[in-house]
Amino acid sequence: MSNPPMSHEFRRGWRVLTASFLGVGVSMVSLLYYSTGVFIKPLEQEFGWTRAQIGFSGILSVIAITVFAPLIGRAIDRIGLRKITTVSLVLYALGVFALSQMNGSLIIYYVIVVGYTIVGVGSSPIAFTRAVTAWFVQNRGLALGISLSSTGVAGVLLPMFLTPWVADHGWRSGYQVLGGIVLLAIPIVWYWIRDTPPVTELSGTTGEAAATGVDVRTAMTDKNFWLLAGIFFLVALAVSGLLVSFIPLLLDMGFTATQAGSYGALIGAAVMGGRLVTGFTIDRLFAPWVAATIFALVALGCLSFLLGGGQLAFVTAIALGFAMGAEVDLLGYFTARYFGMRNYATLYAFLYSGFTIGAGLSPAIAGFIYDTYGDYDFALMGAVGLLTIATIFSLLLSRFPSAELGPGPEERIVSAKPTG
Repeated sequence: MSNPPMSHEFRRGWRVLTASFLGVGVSMVSLLYYSTGVFIKPLEQEFGWTRAQIGFSGILSVIAITVFAPLIGRAIDRIGLRKITTVSLVLYALGVFALSQMNGSLIIYYVIVVGYTIVGVGSSPIAFTRAVTAWFVQNRGLALGISLSSTGVAGVLLPMFLTPWVADHGWRSGYQVLGGIVLLAIPIVWYWIRDTPPVTELSGTTGEAAATGVDVRTAMTDKNFWLLAGIFFLVALAVSGLLVSFIPLLLDMGFTATQAGSYGALIGAAVMGGRLVTGFTIDRLFAPWVAATIFALVALGCLSFLLGGGQLAFVTAIALGFAMGAEVDLLGYFTARYFGMRNYATLYAFLYSGFTIGAGLSPAIAGFIYDTYGDYDFALMGAVGLLTIATIFSLLLSRFPSAELGPGPEERIVSAKPTG
């Protein structure tokens, strides 16, 4: 049976793709991540909290995700993502509203943050990428890129809208607006998100997607699982701290605030571009080779900035943003291709936890390096080394199992037997 063309997959799955785009866009990895900076100064002024105290909530979030993501991923695989995702969005919205009622107690602030992080995992990319990977096979990479690009949209629009709103109406109103945005997305997610597509005459294999795949124990004895865990941890550790520190790094080099801000916007655009371009490419070329190429080029970008200074800031900004955008695409794609859909959310959650740990540690390490040495040179050197290791790990990944639904680029090359 022939494989479904691009137009068919998008005609059949556009509702799921739209719901996933909106769901990721209002999730905690988008809405609260990109709005945190807007609230730091108002919270300082209102309660006298230090930035370190406010920033500690991020460490608590990383711990909560690391502990609870695999458990919630398991629940998604067993119960179904529609129920889990909808309940998660409702509770997460209530958590955001609760932030607007804080009275100055740091303990209460930390409890609310940990609470909405735990319930918010159920409406994070762990859930929505599962829907996308089940509904899209031949165009899986591009569909993942489209759904995940909403984080970049949030990164561009939120500060522009929320900063003047908080200045005019106060930080409490700002949190209420964010909670309202989450609530608006819930009906679309409930009505349009589905775990798997029905079996049709045009796609005789997609109906079996949820039942295909290895068990968790088997996956964790596979070398590819640990290579992937290493790749996503190393790249997040290499890139995240530099992304957070890039604007102050440029200011230290003599760039004006306007110039540095323009590079920050460039990074946001590169994140979106990285997701879309990577997604389109891995549908057509062998994904581990694509990953290795991206990580090697980003390592060269960091090295060129280290050696050439501010003249190459443009290249480095694009490279860092592109890498962060590509990595999240690759995480979902590799999980589905190597291990199938039966335990997708559980396995994705384990890998995502490693990514989160790397992303959480990296800014603290970069800050420590700056405080100790007065610049970010050692952070750049470390990034080059970590990205080089990630490149090597990518090249060590095996070919995809031919039993996974639908042939990928490498099966189309090496096998003449139809698998779809």
